[in-house]
Amino acid sequence: MSELNKTYEMVFKRMIKETDEIFSFVFEKPEELQWIPGQHAIFRNLECKVEGDKNYRIFSLASIMEEDFVMFSTRITDESTDCKKKLLELKPGDRMTAEDPQGRFRIEDFNKPTCLMAGGIGITPIRALLQHMDFNCINPKKLRVLYSDDRGDFAYEDTLKWINRKYDGLDVRFISDRHEFMEEIENFAKEMRNNADYLISGTPGMNKAITDKLTSLGVEKSSIKTDNFIGYK
Repeated sequence: MSELNKTYEMVFKRMIKETDEIFSFVFEKPEELQWIPGQHAIFRNLECKVEGDKNYRIFSLASIMEEDFVMFSTRITDESTDCKKKLLELKPGDRMTAEDPQGRFRIEDFNKPTCLMAGGIGITPIRALLQHMDFNCINPKKLRVLYSDDRGDFAYEDTLKWINRKYDGLDVRFISDRHEFMEEIENFAKEMRNNADYLISGTPGMNKAITDKLTSLGVEKSSIKTDNFIGYK
């Protein structure tokens, strides 16, 4: 019988401050750990026990296997739980674990028009999808990335812009106004209808609002995938 929910121990390497509130945490990649771009995993902090709070969270993997490290990113504010704040105290050599990655948030066909929509920290799995595309030198037929953040603070901005410049089939747009964000989504959907795939990554509320908008425009639910970022705090 195969082992379910296998756990992999990871060693912390460094923290990257992506924006004022978004931080990336980079770990050595365990030899046996495998994942595909767009998946998420349960990460558990072995260095802390927080009274009244669980010491694990679900994060999307922002890195790809070819980068030879494990990275997740999250937003941490004064309102965040103690568990997330403790991540800021990690030191090189500290340990966390990851359980077997899961999820089906992925681009099925780079030759099919696709719209990726991210709100805030929802950009994390999309970073992995674009890194995978770039590593394999795939020029998509029509890949639109709409990245919205009301604060105008965009994680991985330099990386995303660098990849965007390399492929004429890729169009990454950074949007700080939510009305413009919805207009861009509507414009793409009216042009492509069910001739495209739609991947949405953000809070459950955002994902539902966009799904409702798309279906009202005639997009079938079978063309829509969501990655719900539950429990920001």
